[in-house]
Formats: sequence, C-alpha cells, structure tokens
Amino acid sequence: MTGYVVRRLLFFIPTLIAISLMAFIISVNAPGDPVERLMTAETGEAVSASYDGSENLKSYWRKKLGLDIPVFYFSINALDTNQHTGFHIKKYLPALKFHPDNRYHRWIFGDGNWITGQGFTYSKGVIRGDFGISYQTKQPVSQVIADKAGWSLSFALASVLLAYLISIPIGLWAGALKNSSFDRYSSAVLFLFYSLPSFWVATLLLMTFANPDVIHLFPASGVKPVTGYPDEAGIWEKLKLSLPYLILPLVCYTYSSLAFISRALRVSVVESMQQDYIRTARAKGLPFGIVVTRHAFRNSLLPLITIVANVFPLAIGGSVILETIFTIPGMGYEIVQSIQNQNYPMIVAVFTIAGFLTVLGYLISDILYAFADPRITFSDQ
Repeated sequence: MTGYVVRRLLFFIPTLIAISLMAFIISVNAPGDPVERLMTAETGEAVSASYDGSENLKSYWRKKLGLDIPVFYFSINALDTNQHTGFHIKKYLPALKFHPDNRYHRWIFGDGNWITGQGFTYSKGVIRGDFGISYQTKQPVSQVIADKAGWSLSFALASVLLAYLISIPIGLWAGALKNSSFDRYSSAVLFLFYSLPSFWVATLLLMTFANPDVIHLFPASGVKPVTGYPDEAGIWEKLKLSLPYLILPLVCYTYSSLAFISRALRVSVVESMQQDYIRTARAKGLPFGIVVTRHAFRNSLLPLITIVANVFPLAIGGSVILETIFTIPGMGYEIVQSIQNQNYPMIVAVFTIAGFLTVLGYLISDILYAFADPRITFSDQ
C-alpha cells in the first residue's frame, strides 16, 4: 500500500506542474492591466498619468506583482543584430537566455528562499498558500478563500451526506428487487429528479416557499439573519438561527446527487445479484436481507467511492448557480463576482486548488477501492 501511494504521488507531480503552468498562463494572458485595476480599487476611480504620485505608485505595484521581471525561466530571442555579418545571418538565429529570477518561479516558490520561504518580501509562493492579492479588496486571496470556502464546504458535505443516507437504501433495494413495483416507481421518480435543472428547481422553490403571496415558510436569500448572530450565541444557537436559510439550498444541492447515486448503486447491485457468490449465499439459506446488505452491497460500493472524489473540488469551487440564486457567501458566489470584476488572481487560485483537490480525491478513491473490494490489490504481482 505504501509503495503504491508513493508511486501515485510521484505520478501526480507532472500533473500538478501542468495545472500550475495552465493557471500561470491564464494569469499572464488575462486581459487588462493588473496595476490599473489595483490602483482603481484603491482610489475608487481610474488613475490618470497626471495623478500626483501615480507613477511611483505604479512602480510599487509592478514590483510587488513581479511585473518588472521576466515571465519564465528562459526566453528565445534573435541574436544581437548590431553585430552584422555580410549576409545578415545572425538576426535569423535564435538565442536562448535563462532567467533564474522570473514570475513563474516567484508565483510558485515566492521571492524568498525557494525551499523554506524565509526572507520573502512580497510573496511566499503558491506552495505555501500565497495566491497573491485580490484586485477588488486588495486582501490576500488565501484569506478571502478561507472566509468563503467554509460555506461551500458545509453545503458540499451536508448534501453528500444526505444524498448517501437517502440514496443507498433506495438504490440497494431497487437493485435487489429488480422489476418490482418499488423498482419501477423509484426509477420513475429518480429519473424525474435527475432531469430537472437545479436553477429551475431553485427558482420554483423560492417562488413557492419563500413568496409572501404564496407560502412564506423560508427566507429567500442569505445564510443568517440580517442582524447577524447574537454575541453570546453558541454553535447550536447559530445553527438554529441559520437552519431556515439552509433548507431550500440543501434540497437543491441534494436532489440531483441523490438521483444519480441511487441509479448508479442500483445498476451495480443488479450486477452483483447475478454473481455466483450470491447464489451460494442464498443456497446456504441466508436471509434475503443479509444477502443483500452484507454481500451484494459491499461489492457494489465502487461507484459510490468514485463519486466521493468529486466532493473535494466541489468544496472549494462551490455551486456557482445555487450560491448565486440563494445569495450564499461561498466560493461559487465569489467566483461569479470575480468573473464580473475580472478579479483574475481569485479565478486562478480556485482553478489551481480545484485541480489539486481533484487529484487528491482520485488518490483517496483508489485507496478506498482496496478496502471495499479485497480482489483489488496494489502490488505489482
């Protein structure tokens, strides 16, 4: 197991390097001048060249953002054309020039010691959680993500937990009782759930259950009272105050995952019920419920484990549509705001972290496969 994990981690290194390169390319080629955006965010309006001290301020931000150093470790240019030859050949020959101090190296490792990070001036590097500063608020991007990701993570974990708790019994018994009335009716309902777009369901729920003219049971937006939590409120009191705000979003987060997991588990259980070990267990006289739950279910876990890998990127990326509709202050809503305001450091940070968490999710899924199915081995034999 240890050797397999080490090999997988080594295999992930080029994948992570590719993710970092794509993220860096996006940040470098993003339209607009980041210095102008930061100065506009600072003064509240575009800063002209005649603004007092604006040139010094621009120089400061260019140096802080690393815009005064080369982009990558090397560049390819033409040879010095001042040294002419009779046939002017040199100007067509490439010259490779290396740049130890460059923007990509600084973006990854910071401007201090590249191993320890000590002695940095402006950046500690992505590997230490420093993704730069937000063009909107001029706060560190890592701080904004830490403030916003909590709600996205909470909704992701709660919705996945609810989806599994509801879908596992449905999918398990629908597969075990193939072609029964329960299987047919549950399949019809689940297909209906899976076909409904989340934005449409969210709008319908708001118009029905958060509408004073229809049924006003739940608040229409937000995650807590407008006045905030009382100063002396504990965790359970805060949860009680926020619960009415969370019900409708949780329904929208959960129903499509519930339908997908149930159908995936049903197909897997149907295949398991046709295996020889199931026939052997039933021939021994084991109760049908024991055969289904202890034998068929365990050997049908692989699709469920695969779905777990998707939880990690969802936790940092959030749900852009649902968080925007319900005004949830999570990462999905923050991404929408960042796109509208061209806040590229935030977009690149989410892209990079989501890529890393996707790789991590697949690694965890691979390890869980061995615990779910003893036939899966990580040895080379």
